[in-house]
Amino acid sequence: MARRSADSVWDSVCTQTLRKQIHPLTYNTWFSTARPYFSDERTFGLAVPNEFALGFIEQHREVVEQALRDITRVHYDLEIEVRPDGSIPTREELAEKESSENNGNGSFQTGKLNPDYSFSTFIVGSGNNFAHAASVAVASMESSGNYNPLFLYGGSGLGKTHLMHAIGNQVRHDFPNKRVVYVQSEQFVNEFIACIQKNDFEEFRNHYRLADMLLIDDIQFIESKERMQIEFFYTFNALYESGKNIVLTCDKPPQSLASLTDRLRTRFISGLTIDIQPPDYETRVAILNNLCQAQKTDIPPDIIEYIADNITSNVREIEGAFKTISALQMMGADVTLDVARQALQSVIQPGAVKPLDFPLIMEITAHYYGVTVDDLKSRQRSQEIVEPRQIAMYLSRKKLNKTLKEIGNAFGGKNHATVLHACDKIAEGIASDTALAEAVSNIEMRLQ
Repeated sequence: MARRSADSVWDSVCTQTLRKQIHPLTYNTWFSTARPYFSDERTFGLAVPNEFALGFIEQHREVVEQALRDITRVHYDLEIEVRPDGSIPTREELAEKESSENNGNGSFQTGKLNPDYSFSTFIVGSGNNFAHAASVAVASMESSGNYNPLFLYGGSGLGKTHLMHAIGNQVRHDFPNKRVVYVQSEQFVNEFIACIQKNDFEEFRNHYRLADMLLIDDIQFIESKERMQIEFFYTFNALYESGKNIVLTCDKPPQSLASLTDRLRTRFISGLTIDIQPPDYETRVAILNNLCQAQKTDIPPDIIEYIADNITSNVREIEGAFKTISALQMMGADVTLDVARQALQSVIQPGAVKPLDFPLIMEITAHYYGVTVDDLKSRQRSQEIVEPRQIAMYLSRKKLNKTLKEIGNAFGGKNHATVLHACDKIAEGIASDTALAEAVSNIEMRLQ
């Protein structure tokens, strides 16, 4: 797409969609200064003046990408870069960029590692220190067999992707001759589907199996995809047997990937599996102080303490709260604690803690196993439904002190014998099944 055409597309996106769907203050502050700097058949590059603009536009990524599709009928990936001087890359810079990302592998491009995700910008605390230490060890490329594969799991926004990018960035810096391939699981699946349609797998296999280090984010997306799991099994084996490094992230432990084949599950747990926990108070304060230092922003201690006290489970939400306060300061507002409370009221609602009840236990358990609350209440008897249902019943009896009849009614009218069997089975299983005990423990921690 020519430069003039890219400008024209962006003008249409702004006029026809963004001005109508985004609040005028947000649009005028962050979107009016954005300019396209690059576009090809799959990527639309947008230049912004600073990190704050990048953060706010990133929050509206889906709206922008949908608007691009509506205007051009092309499924663009939006690429946002900070370019304070509004500079547009030369043809030589674009060619070098494309070459480095393609890395000599035909049409399969390696995913883009975020340069801001490094070990130096990762705040280490009690909930992630083991994961951090293991990631540093893997990035050193020494004695990696003991940690291969490295499987990092935990809830959204706890730093799994940060550590994965940090590993890739460190290896590319220290070992420039090593070939690092990073890909999101969804992209991996889409590329495989394209190969099925073309009936041509050689290029796909060479791209991934010739890597020195393979990083796959959100591996849970290959669940229930039988052919994809078979292909990944052989890719995994090819890399593992040749001593190459494999790093995977997931939202739950391998044992809880109910639709995963046994041979893949056993390979995932053959290396080092680490659960990343939510940050403690001290770590949350350290994250905020680090953001202040990096962005050269001075946020009063009482506001930092307020954010750290009230956002406890997700680093991304902490970063979002920081960006909100920083944006207010940039616009000249006198940000006091009362002003911060009002600005963050949609994120922080003191006292609005969910009560521990049947719906909460079902919601947390269902999310952990990747099923729905309706599944837990249903009559389905498949193993991927039965185990989380029994755990939710067990926790309901343990945490809520309800009768068997009350629990049965809450779970869709199950009889008391079914509930008793479920509670007894989980209680006995915890004593003998390490994976089950870990799953129950993780769910209990999330209920807290």
